[in-house]
Amino acid sequence: MFDFSPENLDREFPVRRNLVYWNHAAVAPLPRRVADAITAHTENVRDRGAADWRAWYGAIDQTRGKAARLIGARASEIAFLPSTSWALNSVAHAFPWTSGDNVVGDDMEFPANVYPWMLLAGRGVEYRLARNRGGRIGVDDIAAVVDARTRVVAVSWVAFHNGWVYPIEEIGAFCREKGILFVVDAIQGLGALPLDVEAAHVDVLAADSHKWLLGAESCTVFYVSENARERVPPTGGGWWNVRHDSTHAGGFLDYRLDFHLSARRYEPGSIPTAQIRGLSAALDLIEEIGVETIAARIHELVEALAKGLGERGWTVASPEPFGSGIVAVAPPGGDVFRAAKALEARAVIVAPREGAVRFSPHAYNDLGEVGRILEAAAEVGRG
Repeated sequence: MFDFSPENLDREFPVRRNLVYWNHAAVAPLPRRVADAITAHTENVRDRGAADWRAWYGAIDQTRGKAARLIGARASEIAFLPSTSWALNSVAHAFPWTSGDNVVGDDMEFPANVYPWMLLAGRGVEYRLARNRGGRIGVDDIAAVVDARTRVVAVSWVAFHNGWVYPIEEIGAFCREKGILFVVDAIQGLGALPLDVEAAHVDVLAADSHKWLLGAESCTVFYVSENARERVPPTGGGWWNVRHDSTHAGGFLDYRLDFHLSARRYEPGSIPTAQIRGLSAALDLIEEIGVETIAARIHELVEALAKGLGERGWTVASPEPFGSGIVAVAPPGGDVFRAAKALEARAVIVAPREGAVRFSPHAYNDLGEVGRILEAAAEVGRG
């Protein structure tokens, strides 16, 4: 059982000694073990060059397994890409489109899950937006804009600005029934909420590790279901995703586009080994704590903060009941940029987003920090 004593939390998460950090929906501060893992790999390369490459590749495969275990997938379905945007662009470019096809998204998406689909207009593919109702998107809203030419539905798991948790199980079941590829931008939920991709009928998932997964930037978990692989072929070829083994007598000079059968086929060239070592340590930490425990602690913090700010004249903008680690609250007077900056000046790190101040705690934050935020918010209100 993970030790939630303040002393252990301060050791595992050094940021606690410096800041009230409630901005995990942006970039998470690195836990000590994650930073140490990245440093250890960097120092290994410094001292030994590529002499230990076999250990590097073994660690990469182990991390695929850990990521797969987190989402209920197979290790062979996990790739690592440079960013969530990169992953979603890969799917958009790879899919076998026909002019007249369409993609369905919605009007609460972060740009990473919008622009890759908009770029398909030049190929005769329409990007359609379902409209939110009161900051919520449901399966009926998606279904309302789907037709016989819809090939992909691409939505977030958690809305970046107000924390709405999309009913991906319902949307996934709808897409499976219609034969539509279901693509999920999971960056605002993975690591904070439990997920089973098979139960949710998710075909493709992408989430960089630098938010709720507590890893470093430029290390995206990219899941493509084995059942969806034919509809998401590789978009690039390189030394890493094409097989060079005993069946290729000429080695690297035997130029055959024989892609790996696993998700490694989506990784054309060198991958971010140091960041993957960090992600491995982060996944160990998440497993040690338990995703259910993480979700419960985050929910307690979000509820307590929203209640306290509401009592102090702030207006909750997130749909209730809260389901994620994001809660959006507008300050008295409505100047969210001034409020966020004033909180930062008091060592409370948050972000202004879409007309509200976005608070996004993780499991290592605590109710004592809620009190400190409320004190700071009272000062901001008086200022």
